[in-house]
Amino acid sequence: MTLFDQIFDPEIRPAIRVVTGDPRIERSPGLPDEETALRRASECRRREFRTGRALAREAMGALGIAPAAIPAAHDRSPMWPEGIAGSVTHCDDLCAAVVARKADGILSIGLDVEPAEPLDPDLIPEICVDEERRWLATLPASRCGLFARTVFSAKECAYKCQYPLSHTLLDFHAMRISIDISRGSFEASFNRDVAPFRTGDTLPGRFAIDSCHIVTATALTANAFASGYLRRQGESHDAPVRCG
Repeated sequence: MTLFDQIFDPEIRPAIRVVTGDPRIERSPGLPDEETALRRASECRRREFRTGRALAREAMGALGIAPAAIPAAHDRSPMWPEGIAGSVTHCDDLCAAVVARKADGILSIGLDVEPAEPLDPDLIPEICVDEERRWLATLPASRCGLFARTVFSAKECAYKCQYPLSHTLLDFHAMRISIDISRGSFEASFNRDVAPFRTGDTLPGRFAIDSCHIVTATALTANAFASGYLRRQGESHDAPVRCG
């Protein structure tokens, strides 16, 4: 069993495919629409980019989807084929891609992988809001740095998930992460309105940690999003956006 086997909630696992690989391996050039993003890229960036696209197409193939180009947008985010939700992530020694069909009810996916190493303490104020720093302060010193990096990873994951709907780049203080260590879960709450999300809306996710890596994931389902949005429209109460 790998970190990725249990990282998405059970009810959506049949609808998604996750493929992993080593970004340090040299790969053949990708499709022409993709390679334009690499004209000025370093060799390291070329390997990471090509590995991510190759793994994404492998995941698409596992769902019976024909291979297609996944160009980079001007902000470097992947431009997924019509009807496809996906996410690509990498650290120095591990790359992963997850793909799902929107027809299967998955609006958006976020996936992030980080080394299982403490976050630089100087970065904690930049990454973490007050509530997160107070929670980190309750942990044993030996775990504080590792879970500070887990907060960072959860934010990266949640930002990737919200971006296809909001098309908004967020700073690290735009969301607050609440981690349940015993359950291997977290909630990412919006600290400000980012249409179509509102302050207080949440994206629940999961995390896993082994001796080498931290992995975080969240997936926003169409049913959950529509349900929350309709309740807000009716103003019966402020209902958080939930994910599968």
